[in-house]
Amino acid sequence: MQNVETMLTKDRLSAAKDSLDYLEAERAQRNDFNFGRQVEQKIISRELLELELQDAEERITMMCNAAERALDLLQ
Repeated sequence: MQNVETMLTKDRLSAAKDSLDYLEAERAQRNDFNFGRQVEQKIISRELLELELQDAEERITMMCNAAERALDLLQ
């Protein structure tokens, strides 16, 4: 299951990078430094948040698994 999650993350980050690359190219073509800056910041913020949430979910899963193993040892 983690491989599927890893692939989804890679695909999502790849799509975000493509969007950022497009904005950068469009910015250069238009010679407009501010073109798409708000969209760029939203993309970056969203991806950082998603990565933080994914990390939190993984940590919670590890803690739950450790708690289950500890309970098994007590029985």
